[in-house]
Amino acid sequence: MQRAICAVAVALLVGLGGSLAAAQHLQDESPQDAALAEALWRIAVTTHTRVGFQSIGLVRHIHMNKSTNPELLDVSHAVDAVVTEDPRYEWHLVGETAVIRPREAWTDPADPLNRRVPAAKLTNETTNHVLFRLSNLIFYNQFTPYPTQLGIPVSFQMNAGTVVDALNQLAEQAGQVMWVAWARPRDNPNGWDVCTTPGGPNCHADLDFELWDAEHPNGGVSTQPQRGKPTIVRVPK
Repeated sequence: MQRAICAVAVALLVGLGGSLAAAQHLQDESPQDAALAEALWRIAVTTHTRVGFQSIGLVRHIHMNKSTNPELLDVSHAVDAVVTEDPRYEWHLVGETAVIRPREAWTDPADPLNRRVPAAKLTNETTNHVLFRLSNLIFYNQFTPYPTQLGIPVSFQMNAGTVVDALNQLAEQAGQVMWVAWARPRDNPNGWDVCTTPGGPNCHADLDFELWDAEHPNGGVSTQPQRGKPTIVRVPK
């Protein structure tokens, strides 16, 4: 898996955060959401339907269970079956992608994935490149890239829409079956947490994006705002 974690222009490295950051990262991970992500991934592969998942808790270290349920052939019934078991989530078909999000995220104008993305011609970029663009948009309201060669090569016309729409389009263009996104809960009314000292308590990912193919996670980015750069203020829930 090609995962980029940027430490200069966009974010502070989660990997450079030291023991405190590592402990925070583990604390953010959610076994419950990881199990749901695995079930949704299996549905995506079994039904040949693209799936998007905005997770409440951080999802990592997922492995595809090769066994599939032959009865889960209809995507609506399959997603209903797993999402009904977790009332925190609600799903809708967005274009041709089954998107599962926290219930309040669908109508929350301050949710990061509801930010508007401008139309843009993307040429000779990579999936991680585009994910960094989305991170910059969410943090700074700037759809600007960060130089990286990691990820799957892509060139396409990005349509205007929300971050959810952009993730749907990116996954389609890159031939991926699923995207997973996570944003740190809004616990800071003045904006996003910023890492001021590597290894300090505020050094952790604030955004996490991953793309998965039919066999394994296939690239992603974990980002946090750059110190000294103004960010978009987020209103607490």
